[in-house]
Amino acid sequence: MTEGPGCDCGCPNVFSSKQAEGDLKRYRSKGPDASTRALIRAILDEGVRGATLLDIGGGIGAIPLELLAEGLAHAESVDATEPYVRTALEEAARRGFGDRVSSHLGDFVQLASEIPAADFVTLDKVVCCYRDMPALLARAADRAQRAIGLVYPRDTWWNRIAARGIALWGWISRDPTRWHLHSVADIDAVLARAGFERHDVKRELIIAQLRYTEVAK
Repeated sequence: MTEGPGCDCGCPNVFSSKQAEGDLKRYRSKGPDASTRALIRAILDEGVRGATLLDIGGGIGAIPLELLAEGLAHAESVDATEPYVRTALEEAARRGFGDRVSSHLGDFVQLASEIPAADFVTLDKVVCCYRDMPALLARAADRAQRAIGLVYPRDTWWNRIAARGIALWGWISRDPTRWHLHSVADIDAVLARAGFERHDVKRELIIAQLRYTEVAK
């Protein structure tokens, strides 16, 4: 694991070893959640045998673990929270993938220039946690050679209410974490400038929206 500058998203301050252990226990018991499974299926449809992955903000590493089991050659991950980075590496080693994974601790936007490009780049519920979405996605697109997979909250009135509630609670509790909603048009615009086009994979009516973007040839 290599360590870089910390992230200003607030995540390192709220996610503990206990949280990482709980997420890993749920993953071992039930597998990835529905939106993550949809993202994994979309990438599998592109063909992963012998390919490489960069997973940004991947937590306990569900996406790399699933794809490595299907023949992915190597997975690189970046996460701002040390307990998650450690847990993901330990679980990969336990499953026999230790020599096919590497990890970076810190803010991906600041570390991007040091991280090698990969066939696939995934951001599962990460866009909503980062204040500067254009910078995040522009650097992610720069690292992607074939496709980018995103899971993010839909910009709906009910999610806007929820975001305000989270912000209010954060102010009261002094929790620095915030939930940022970004429009589909704004996300599409950033990725289109980088040469990607959007392909819908799945929309969840209430909580999140999944987009899968593919390099335009």
